[in-house]
Amino acid sequence: MRFPSSVPVLAVTALLLIGTAVPARADDAPTTVAGLLTHYLDLGHEAEAVNEQLLGAQDDLTAAQQAARTASAAAAAATQRWQQAQGVADGRAASEQRLVALLATTRGDDPLRDLLLTGDVGQFRAAADAGLLAGFTDDSALREADAEAAGAATLRQQATTREATAAAAESKAQAAADAVRTRRDALAGKISAVRAALDAIPADQKSLLQTDAAAPAGPVAVPAGAVGTILAFALAQLGKPYVWGATGPDSYDCSGLVQTSYAAAGVRIPRVSAAQATVGRVVGRAEVRAGDLIFFYRPVQHVALALDGTRAVQAATFGQPVKISPIDAIGPITVIRRLLPGE
Repeated sequence: MRFPSSVPVLAVTALLLIGTAVPARADDAPTTVAGLLTHYLDLGHEAEAVNEQLLGAQDDLTAAQQAARTASAAAAAATQRWQQAQGVADGRAASEQRLVALLATTRGDDPLRDLLLTGDVGQFRAAADAGLLAGFTDDSALREADAEAAGAATLRQQATTREATAAAAESKAQAAADAVRTRRDALAGKISAVRAALDAIPADQKSLLQTDAAAPAGPVAVPAGAVGTILAFALAQLGKPYVWGATGPDSYDCSGLVQTSYAAAGVRIPRVSAAQATVGRVVGRAEVRAGDLIFFYRPVQHVALALDGTRAVQAATFGQPVKISPIDAIGPITVIRRLLPGE
């Protein structure tokens, strides 16, 4: 493969290192500075999508961990209840055995034997040695204790089964989160290699890196109320770096910036962009106003906060700071949501 002389050796090295990581033919690897930049942006978008998947996987893991803790506590409580019920049943059985032994030692003409045989427990208690009859119970009470112990054993078994199921679900969720994290970290390495190649491009080639369309000039009108609080917070984050999984205060990812901006006005929304895209009501592109959330790509993997009908503030992608961009230049719009209709 031949590379133009305008591409530095570092760029060539990076391309050779990452060429197999992109699902494409070997001869589709970028061979120009513009192609290298496009590849960098594509990797950034892919990494952002994987990051959103990781956030979702971490939410699933947290839920699974909580379910496992709850199931474990329930199993421990059921075991304790079974142990107590079994202890009562064992105690009553031992008492019954003592009575049988006592009956066996009485003479045939012993009045105690007659009382035992007739079931006159009250008179028997009054006549017999209280120490020998401590904890005495009749057959019905013994059967009740046995039934209670058996029921507690069944509940314990059920709770133990649920505990095992919850533990397996937690293990599966952990494995899923680890797998997505591994994918994200691998992409981060590839992006860093391409970024290094881009940074090594000669000064006369740097203009090729300016791919973002310029946002319309002019001040941002920050309205009063909750929307104004949200926008003011987001605008105060301009220039801060994009970091996967970050929710501030020093760095953000796209959904982290949106969630934290809304939190500044006391509004709680989900963490992940795909979940954020399910709240509020849908509005059309022509209806967009300050405070609306604009979601991009299918499935949803990016979100920006509208400043007005043409501009939005966003934590764009790896290697780019929080910035203002033209709404229609960010990417293909999937849905637009309004969370505060009264504003």
